[in-house]
Amino acid sequence: MTEGEAMSLFEQIDTDGDGQINIVELANHFKREGHHGHLREKVTAAMESDKNRDRIIDFNEFQDMMK
Repeated sequence: MTEGEAMSLFEQIDTDGDGQINIVELANHFKREGHHGHLREKVTAAMESDKNRDRIIDFNEFQDMMK
């Protein structure tokens, strides 16, 4: 995934446009994409990318997750 593609996806998930992805935005993204089963596990796994444990994924953390 290119940096531009990653930014585009990040912006789609970041629905409030604050430059960060929170747990609610992440869960809503999975729901929109049809990933309803095991939603809690998927969100928890994705939040492992939250390196500083502030419960928010910034773009750098998102890029690392997408590698």
